[in-house]
Amino acid sequence: MLTPGTYGGISAVCLGTADFMGRFSSQKIDHHNALLGMLIAGSLAMTVWLATTVGFPSLQGLSIGLILINGISTTVMTLLLYLGLARGPVSVVAPIVAAHPVLVVVYYAVLNTVLPPNLQLVAIAVTIAGTLLVAWKAPETPSDLAKAPVANALSTTILIATGSSCAYAVLIIAGQAAAEHHGQFHTLWLGRLVSLSFLLLLFLARRRAPNIPYKWWPFLTMQGLLDAGGYIALFAGGIGSGKEIVTVVAGTFGAVTVLLAWVILREKIARLQWLGIILVFAGVMVLSGNG
Repeated sequence: MLTPGTYGGISAVCLGTADFMGRFSSQKIDHHNALLGMLIAGSLAMTVWLATTVGFPSLQGLSIGLILINGISTTVMTLLLYLGLARGPVSVVAPIVAAHPVLVVVYYAVLNTVLPPNLQLVAIAVTIAGTLLVAWKAPETPSDLAKAPVANALSTTILIATGSSCAYAVLIIAGQAAAEHHGQFHTLWLGRLVSLSFLLLLFLARRRAPNIPYKWWPFLTMQGLLDAGGYIALFAGGIGSGKEIVTVVAGTFGAVTVLLAWVILREKIARLQWLGIILVFAGVMVLSGNG
């Protein structure tokens, strides 16, 4: 039986890798198209999985509200995240978005009126501090979009990043609540369908047709599978107790992305970033053993 901390670690690896891949797809085919391709690939894979294994969810007792909230907030979170990173600076956007576990922990603490044990509280604080440190010291990678004059409006960028962080917390809370009724696979599948439908409505509102080159579909398929796997682990670890633990550990996906950039792209990592990575994995180890 995996602990919530272990589920969170699996989620962090999958989501961090998917985000690393998202850097390339977003730059080449636009973040709207990249998200659309990823959602289509993930939704199709989940449909095949459900059809051949556990079957499709029953419409009776469907938590429509939670599914809608999860799906819409997933689209909003991802689009705001990509927009914020495009505007820059990354050193401002990334820490704000990475702080979303704090909102989730506070929500569950208020809801249950019970704080986690002291050791877990310390591990949570260490993990969040490490994640923020990694994001804060990450080298900026300017894009063509970031060169626009509007990129200088720092207050607007902070507002966008804050919105992404809040949406991230909402999708996790709604997804974990829905998973208790429908299971992680059905919850993710239903949420993905809502997210995909909402994104298509955004394309319609923007009066722009999707444009995804054929050569990018294999890449987007792998990105979608990793993204879906990350959320499955996140929702699976959130069933029962330990919701705040799996949320915090899964929130370390930013450290995974930085490590991949260091190994594959040979990006430099500052000493404070290494300290943050050490803090992240130290906190994860404690949470995995006590979650």
